[in-house]
Amino acid sequence: MLYPSGLEFIVAFFGCLYAGVVAVPTIVPHLKRATPRFRSMLSDADAVVACTQMELFDKLKLLFDEYPEFHELNWVVNEKVEPGIEKHWKEVENKADDLAFFQYTSGSTSTPKGVMITHLNLTETVRDLQRGSAFDDKSILASWLPIFHDLGLIFGLLMPVYLGRPSYFMAPIAFLERPYRWLRAISKHKATHSAAPNFAYDLCVQKVTNEEKETLDLGSLKIIGNAAEPVRFETMQMFSDAFKPCGFDFNLFAPAYGLAEATVKVSGRLHGQKISYCILDSDALAKHKLVFLPEENQKSFISVGCGWTSIGADIRIVNPQTKELCAQDEVGEIWVQSTSVAQGYWKRPEETEKTFQAFIAPTNDGPFMRTGDLGFIYNDQLHITGRIKDMVIIQGRNFYPQDIELTMEKCHDALRPSFGAAFAVESNQVDHLVVVHEVKREYRKSNDFEGIANAIRMAVAKNHGLRVQAVVLIMPSTIQKTTSGKIQRSATRESFLKGNLEVLYEWRAPGIF
Repeated sequence: MLYPSGLEFIVAFFGCLYAGVVAVPTIVPHLKRATPRFRSMLSDADAVVACTQMELFDKLKLLFDEYPEFHELNWVVNEKVEPGIEKHWKEVENKADDLAFFQYTSGSTSTPKGVMITHLNLTETVRDLQRGSAFDDKSILASWLPIFHDLGLIFGLLMPVYLGRPSYFMAPIAFLERPYRWLRAISKHKATHSAAPNFAYDLCVQKVTNEEKETLDLGSLKIIGNAAEPVRFETMQMFSDAFKPCGFDFNLFAPAYGLAEATVKVSGRLHGQKISYCILDSDALAKHKLVFLPEENQKSFISVGCGWTSIGADIRIVNPQTKELCAQDEVGEIWVQSTSVAQGYWKRPEETEKTFQAFIAPTNDGPFMRTGDLGFIYNDQLHITGRIKDMVIIQGRNFYPQDIELTMEKCHDALRPSFGAAFAVESNQVDHLVVVHEVKREYRKSNDFEGIANAIRMAVAKNHGLRVQAVVLIMPSTIQKTTSGKIQRSATRESFLKGNLEVLYEWRAPGIF
């Protein structure tokens, strides 16, 4: 399914369900940059039909000679569909265990994999979202989220359809160009529900003017999700303070956690449930231990609870090495058993076995789905601390890259928030910390890149006790992200090693690399 995020995509998706064929939503490929991902998905999914619109088809035809597999597809172009063809439609009886669509993973740490979502997975997840958010027969949803992404598709589209309620959409680019438009849509249509990744709330704080705020009334909101990337307490606080005059309240936030392998949702703050957070000692957290602090300090970390399940999912915290349950004061891998857990990865039996058929030792309870994410349970809410594959391990100590990245973006005004990556690179059999960060457009011709790099090194050393061995400042809009906006740290690391970053300035410690 190759459509921009809009009505044509919606029609095509429901058309696939009515036809009993497996839909494969994907981002519209950039003619060069996104082509490798699209080709990988095309091959992996064994796709035989591609649905699109004429404007995009004309552009893709230019690639037919270079990529013969594009030419071999049966193309269904909206503008070429014959009038009256719907008369030949024959009703298909979709069973609960039949595949509804493939949701390809974000690819933040590996090659995207096709997660097999059944009709049962869909209905159970929609029911979970609906119950947890108290979406009822008076609710209205407003969304700018890409519909080809699971959160935009299932929360933004299918949940309102499930209850026959209206949902107002705008193109993601419309939000990114002017964040005010999203809040204006909520205000205009009296939306009760919406959701966005953490960066969207930062963007609203930065870009929405005081004059624009005077036109907003956010008092209709019942709940607004914060999901699809790490949830930051500071972001929620700043957004709440900035838009309190518009009728917004901090307790409207619903932090949530999910992944494609669980259809979209594992947990979320339930409507009526208080927002939970705790202050943790960062040094203890680096050792996967929980030490709670009464107040913040330079070595603390605020963890936000991502709620719980409303459909009785079984969520456990497990030691990823021993596969034994963790103690209450330990951080471990999040394992999930639920009707929303998908059937596995398409054509990947070994990876399916490893991820979806996990059993707890020594009781052999299971099977559970291994999320690959680290976390803990506190006050009956799930807290997420990071991704196992992204962990930065220096001299035997564990560091969460998102903490280092947050320190970086705060240390100098030239750095774009949420556009940095921290990772480890081996040299002479020792792992060293490397950081990459985009600069803002207005700083592209700065004559003080050295000062920016020094600010990063000093801030990371002060806050984390870590020596940065390489700092790379790159052009805006060039760091690699997933379709859902997550930093691709592994891909950025690979680009660093291959020298493929669009570098504005680079500093490396002498004798290390």
